[in-house]
Formats: sequence, structure tokens, C-alpha cells
Amino acid sequence: MTNASDRYRIGELLTAIQNTDSIWLFPHISPDGDTIGSTLALKMLLERLKKPVIVLLDDVPPATLSFLPDIYCVRRYDEESTAPSLTENTLIISLDVSSADRLGRAQKLFERVQNSAQLDHHPTNPGFAHLNVIDGEAPASAILVYRLFEAFGLPIRREEAICLYTGLATDTGNFVYQNTNAEAFHMMEKLMEAGLPIAQYARRLFRCKEKEHIALLGKALPTMRYLCGGEIAGMHLSIKAFRAAGATAEHADGVVDYAIDASGVKMAYFARETETGEIKCSLRALTPYRVDGVAERFGGGGHQLAAGCTLPGPMRSAVRKLEAALQKEYHGGAQQ
Repeated sequence: MTNASDRYRIGELLTAIQNTDSIWLFPHISPDGDTIGSTLALKMLLERLKKPVIVLLDDVPPATLSFLPDIYCVRRYDEESTAPSLTENTLIISLDVSSADRLGRAQKLFERVQNSAQLDHHPTNPGFAHLNVIDGEAPASAILVYRLFEAFGLPIRREEAICLYTGLATDTGNFVYQNTNAEAFHMMEKLMEAGLPIAQYARRLFRCKEKEHIALLGKALPTMRYLCGGEIAGMHLSIKAFRAAGATAEHADGVVDYAIDASGVKMAYFARETETGEIKCSLRALTPYRVDGVAERFGGGGHQLAAGCTLPGPMRSAVRKLEAALQKEYHGGAQQ
């Protein structure tokens, strides 16, 4: 649960929220369920406190999250059109943003203004805001937003529960990842009491697959490669394969799970080529192995068991470097 320093920082954030005239919320680029769900839940909380709120994103929410309440309030960030409305008493808050560059073009705004805060649960977060509420042991950033509901003494409503569940379930793999803890289930108890229709939204999040995702998976699985006696597995896809499948980056979510879920695999990766030729890599591990150090080596970050990074192309060179780093980490982890 929350330790003393967390409560202190949340107390500072409560004061900042109460003293501000308006609030801007920022999810991270390449948004997932935790950043979007947490942001929308916080927006609803702040509006109940009679605070004017806007949500800005230097990207677009994935279509797979179009079911979320109030999802269409998310506006595309544009410096020229939004910056003039920023006042000295506007508080800007990022949610689930592990590093400043994950803000996209909004990073410059965070570097410039004085009233900036963040809620995040990534242990690798360097604390780029002026007020940093970071708990590296929290299963999801949605937990931190839930703590704000508790701190303000506000009961959770059904639509807020849907958003908070989306964030929590996304980052715990529907409550099967190792980061799932007692607080997650305590929070779920409150969400269920708020009227969360769990069967409906669990199916939307974890069972329904878009045809483009299935087509992409069909192209990824034949590239599966095993190393270290089958304990490291990886897949890769070119931008040409994405086009052939009629897929976009959001359709690649979850592909890496097929590598880490293969019997006997302890570490896994999925590498995909972007339109600009960069290679984005999703990394996974099972205890006692970890991939956050591998991600950091290439300028990325994340958690011990789930992380990501971007390497320069071409694919063959990037995969070779990534596999070398994973094998080095594997041999180090095997000795622990």
C-alpha cells in the first residue's frame, strides 16, 4: 500500500489541484489502456471538483479503446493552438509517462512551465516534472489515480470504474503478471461495488481481437527464433509485413506475449519496423530474469518484466544487438 513519502507527495498534489484554475492532462504517445484509462478517470475526478480540464495527446487513442467513457474528449496536442491558452495558474499533469520524451511534442511544454506534475508507476522514471508522484511498486498508474479518489473522499462512479479497471487490468495482464498485488484486488473490490460490468469489459480488453491483429500475428509467428536452449524467444516484422496485413502499430499490441508464453521461454522480444525505419522493441521476462536494464541500454525503459526501447535500423542489425544484450542479461540472471 502507500508508504509515508507517497502520501506526502499525494498531499502536495492535492494542494496543487485545489489551488489551480485549470488543469491539462497528458497521456503518453503510443497510448495504452493504463495511460488512457488513468487520464480519463482523473479527468472525471477533477470535473467533480469543479475544475476545468482538457486532455491533450500528441497521438491518437487506439481504436481498441473506443469503448471508454468520454474517450472523444482527448484532443490532439498542437503547440500553436493550445499554448496561448496556458496561464500562470494552469497545472499540467502527465499520467503513466515513464520519461519526458514519451510526451512527444508536449515535452517542450513540460520543460518550460513551472506548474507541472506527474503520476506514474515506472521504476525507471527520472522524475521530470516539478511535482513527481511516482510509485515503482504500484501495478499500474490507475492505482495512483484511485488513491486520489480516496484522498479526496470521493466514491467511485460506474464510468470512472470502467476507466480505472481498463488501466489496472491492462498493466497487470488481467491480473496474472507478477506486479499484481493485494492493493490491486482491494481496488477491484471498490470498482465492482461501483457497478463495473467486468464480464463485458474484460472481453473487450482481452478476448476480442481485430482482424488486422490476427493477420499480423500470422506473419509474426513464422519469424519466431529461439536462443539459449529455447529460453529466449523473439519475433520481428518489417513495415512491409504491416502493410500487407493492413495493420498499424496499435494492432501489434500483445504479439510479444506469444513469445514469452511459449513453453520454457524466460525472456522474449518482438521487434517491429516503423515507417521511419526505426525498430521498436517490446521486451518481456519471467522472474528471476529482467529486461528493464536491456531497454535502458538502448535508451528505453519500463519494468523488470516488461520494457521497451527503440533501435536504429536496419532490422537485422537491430535484432542482432538486441539478442546480444538479452543473452548477456540472461547469463547474468541465470547466475543469480
